[in-house]
Amino acid sequence: MKYSTKSLLFCVTLLVWVCSSNIAKSQQYECFLYGSITTVDGDIYEGPIRWNDEEVFLSDMFNSEKIENPYIKYLDKTERKRKVVVKKRRRTTWYRYEYYDDAYSNSSYGRKFSCRFGDIKSISVEDRESVIVELKDGKFINLEGGSNDIGNKVWILDQELGLLKIDWRRIDVVQFYLPKEKVEENFGEPIYGKITTTIGEFTGFIQWDHDERLSKEKLDGTSRDGEVSISFSKIKSITKIAGGSTVELLSGRKLDLKSSNDVTSDNRGIIVTIPEIGRIDFPWKAFVSLQLINFSEDKSSCFSEYPKTKRLYGRVKTSNEEVFEGVIVYDLDEAMDAEILNGLNNELEFNIPFRNIKKIVPKAHNYCQVELRNGESLFLGDQTDVSDKNAGILIFTGNEEYKILKWRNIEWIEFN
Repeated sequence: MKYSTKSLLFCVTLLVWVCSSNIAKSQQYECFLYGSITTVDGDIYEGPIRWNDEEVFLSDMFNSEKIENPYIKYLDKTERKRKVVVKKRRRTTWYRYEYYDDAYSNSSYGRKFSCRFGDIKSISVEDRESVIVELKDGKFINLEGGSNDIGNKVWILDQELGLLKIDWRRIDVVQFYLPKEKVEENFGEPIYGKITTTIGEFTGFIQWDHDERLSKEKLDGTSRDGEVSISFSKIKSITKIAGGSTVELLSGRKLDLKSSNDVTSDNRGIIVTIPEIGRIDFPWKAFVSLQLINFSEDKSSCFSEYPKTKRLYGRVKTSNEEVFEGVIVYDLDEAMDAEILNGLNNELEFNIPFRNIKKIVPKAHNYCQVELRNGESLFLGDQTDVSDKNAGILIFTGNEEYKILKWRNIEWIEFN
C-alpha cells in the first residue's frame, strides 16, 4: 500500500493489557459459546456449543452473505443500473455488455455479513444454505452461504448426554445465552499470549494457523528424530527460524520443528483477538515469536463487550462543510454496531466491530484513518469499507428524509 510508511498506526503498549505470565493466575475462561439446540423434531439439547470443530468463543466470527440489501432502493434508478463486463474466450477474445437492475451485479454493493457470535441471540436454519440470524436487539437478518459456518455440523456438550455432533439438516434453531449455573465441562481453554511481529508486540487470544484456538489442541511438526504433535498447553514459546520454528516447552526442553504448516511459511497466519479492538490477522512473514501466557480476568468483563446491538448513529461532514446527523448505513450495507469493518495495513488484515469505532476519516482514494473509542488510531485501506470502493454513506436525517453521500465527498464520519 502507498501509505505503508505510516507504519502502524497505534500505540502497541496499550494493547498489551496482560504483560507478564508471572502475575497472571490461570482460571476458567467464561466467554465460551453456550445455549441450546432445538432439532426439527423438537428435541432440545443444552450446553457449551462449538461450530463444527472451529468457532467456540463469543469473540469468534460468524460469516455469511445477506440475501437482500434493503438500502439499495434508496438509490435512484440510474445509480441502480450498473454496466457489467463479461469476458469470454473462444477463438478470439470478445466482450459482451449487459445492463442489470439488480445492484448486486456490481461488486460495490457486496452483501457479505460478519459479526461475533457474542452479538447473536439465535440462528434459525431455513435450509442447507440459508439461515435467519437474530441479533441481540431483536433484528433478524436473512443470510445464505458465504462460508462453512452454514451447512456444517454443530457440536454441543449436553449436560446429561455429553458430546453430540448434530447434522445441519437436523437443526431447527440454535439459541445462545449465559448458563444459569457454573459449567463444569466445556470444550477447553483459549490459547492466550504475546505475539512479537515485525511491527510490534500484541497480546490477546490466539488462533494459530487460522485453526488451533484451544490450549489442548496440537502443534504439529517434524524434529530431527521424527514427527511430533505437542499440546499448546505444554508450550512456553514458538520462535520462527529459517525453514521452521523453535518450540520451547514449559519444562525448558527445546525442539527445532519443520515440515508442517504449523511451523513453516505454509502457515496461513496467526489471528490475535484483542478486547476493545478486534481481530488482527498476521501473515507468517510478519511473525517473529509467540510467548504463551496464562489468562486472568474478571469473568464479567468479557461479557461487557457484547451489549444489546444498536443502529449506527452519528454525524457525517462533507468536503463542502455540510454536516448531517442521523441513523447511518455504512457502505450502503452495514447498519448495526455489531457488524464488522474490514481493512488492511500492508498485509495485516483488521476486523473491527463498528461498536469500537469512534471516527473514520478518508485520507486518499485507497485508505482512511480509523479512530477507536479507546483512543487508539490506525490507518486502513485496500478493502471496500475503507477505500473509494465504498458504495457510499446513507444517512437518515429525519422523517422520510435521507442523504446518500459518496466516499470521495466525505471529510469524516463520527459515530455516537
